Amino acid sequence: MVEGVADSGWHATLTRGLHQAWEAGLFTDLVITAQDQVIHAHKVILAAASPYFRAMLTGCLVEGRTHTLELKDVPGSLLNIVLTYVYTGRATLTEHNVQDVLTLADYFQIHALKKLCCYHLKNHLVTRTCLNVHEVATLHRCHDLAADALSLASSQCSEVLLQPSFLTLQPDTILTLLKQPYLSVESEEELLKGVILWASKDPDERRKWLPVLCQKIDLSLLDSQTRLKYIATLEDRQLLTDDLKYIIAPIDVNSDTAEEGSDDQEETVKKTRYNSQEEVLLVMGGESNGRLLRNTECFAVGYSSWRCSIPEVAGRHNQHYHRLQVLPVMSGQTNSQFLASCESYSVVTNSWRPLCDLPLPIHGAAAAFLDGALYVAGGKSMRQYEEKLWVYDVQRDTWVARGSLSSGRGHIGMAALHGSLYAVGGMSCVGGISQVLASCEKFDPGSDMWVPIASLSQARAYHGVAVINDHLYAIGGYDGARWLSSVERYDPLRDQWTTVSSMISPRSSFGVTVSRGRIYCLGGFSGESNLNTVEKYNPRTDMWHCVQSMQLRRYGLVAATVNVPGATQL
Repeated sequence: MVEGVADSGWHATLTRGLHQAWEAGLFTDLVITAQDQVIHAHKVILAAASPYFRAMLTGCLVEGRTHTLELKDVPGSLLNIVLTYVYTGRATLTEHNVQDVLTLADYFQIHALKKLCCYHLKNHLVTRTCLNVHEVATLHRCHDLAADALSLASSQCSEVLLQPSFLTLQPDTILTLLKQPYLSVESEEELLKGVILWASKDPDERRKWLPVLCQKIDLSLLDSQTRLKYIATLEDRQLLTDDLKYIIAPIDVNSDTAEEGSDDQEETVKKTRYNSQEEVLLVMGGESNGRLLRNTECFAVGYSSWRCSIPEVAGRHNQHYHRLQVLPVMSGQTNSQFLASCESYSVVTNSWRPLCDLPLPIHGAAAAFLDGALYVAGGKSMRQYEEKLWVYDVQRDTWVARGSLSSGRGHIGMAALHGSLYAVGGMSCVGGISQVLASCEKFDPGSDMWVPIASLSQARAYHGVAVINDHLYAIGGYDGARWLSSVERYDPLRDQWTTVSSMISPRSSFGVTVSRGRIYCLGGFSGESNLNTVEKYNPRTDMWHCVQSMQLRRYGLVAATVNVPGATQL
């Protein structure tokens, strides 16, 4: 008898059979009454797919006893899309139905369908509807999608303000937009025009929002004649209130309430706003020639080489954008002990600040952002390879434990894609011996569980992982005998790894980041020496290219892409 035999195609066979049984009405034991249709289904299938259905159909609730479920507010066409996904894993999503399907997926707690809807919306984000998508994503706690939609709106703000859909937005959405430090507009007057046009669509309801919205616009950049013109416009449209007039009016109009020469009103409305931003690459820390490093290097457009300085953040009062700021060193220790300390860097203040320590000192852990939250997984402590997963709580400055990895592993690659975290390869201890892994797993924050996915074709640790164009890349690393240049790409919709072009040089423990649609791999160890070389990968051509080398050879470094705001000033 052979043990451990598995048929990788069996789940597809089973799914096909269940779908055929549903379509034929075979063995159905649940009657669902939708808005305009009666649908028959299988209780066990719905309960397995959804905590909502499981709670509804078990226990002593009437739905479980009568084998009926009333969803009279749900159109049958939408419910059939959801049920088809439950039975097959496929959903027919269009521009016209995806937001409604997302609402049902969230309501029924079908997290995988919810992620699929977010994936569809992200890949079809357009200027015309991006803020509407932001509203839907925020409502359903799809934080990454909401951030992507808001980013597009910020980068195309002038065009967004002219869209008919802008007039349908909720006040909180417009307030969120106006709070952004980066908006691609020619002037603050564009924002004021847009807000007034929005309020004119429903004066009675929206008039009350104008004071708080206008306070987020830098009216100090408008001259007195322009402000008086807008006061007259607001009065004609029956939008002007005393509070709003005080906010917009020039100081001399309010001379009875302000001392001559006072700029108190100006100070209340001044905002720091940037109408452009530039991506720069940063590399931090690592080891060089036996020394542990705390410094940072930067590469930006126009740089002839990597520098230990970053372009100065430009604002309304800053006339010297071409000047550089020296990058400060990290404050963490530089010794051979495992560390629990954490710190974060702010581009705007050009400074590091400490965060709460991790629950235990670890080495070789992986970190990634998911839905705007920072997750740290695995690593090696002084005792063992750890399976712990923590998420950083910004409000409380503390780390919160989440569902653990299936087993302890360190020196792994981790990235977020389609609302899930992916842990790729790494090192583990098997029978008291360290072993390089090919296994991978995926974390669903909704269920707080890790599940296995397809394994790498080649075991690897100390490698890089990056996400671009909705695919996950596992790059280079070490397989226990050789340093690798090979690269694999993962398709989450097919659960499949495929080999793509190899790097020019083998390397492990390098920095990896994505900028302008390219993957950058920086520094690392070649098997013979530490590296300062940098390669970038173009997924469109499947080719690697050498680019400007760093100043220092770095091993075990971290790389990041950040936006420096304000190449020009409003």
